[in-house]
Amino acid sequence: AQVGGGEGEGGKTLEFADVKKYGVAGTVAYVITELAFWILAFPAAAYALYNTTGHWPDLSDNADRAAVLGFIFAGANVARLAVPLRLGAALALAPWVDENLISKEREE
Repeated sequence: AQVGGGEGEGGKTLEFADVKKYGVAGTVAYVITELAFWILAFPAAAYALYNTTGHWPDLSDNADRAAVLGFIFAGANVARLAVPLRLGAALALAPWVDENLISKEREE
């Protein structure tokens, strides 16, 4: 199934199947790239709220909590444009994951 709409080399569309070709290492690499994306999403949303309202979010305040979640939702929709980039990052990371995480786990 096609995940991204970006054109890769030679006009080929980058797909999640390309990542799955690396097996467990490809899947782990993709999970790492997704975790990195979402770990950055909350601070980016908090900073966007700060720039918009002039104060840092107070998560005990429902309005601030809703605003931060709104920024994350909006960012996630924009981030769909970056799916080919995230797949490419996973493809680039997969050999390292295989060598440094998966292979070492098999040795133990």
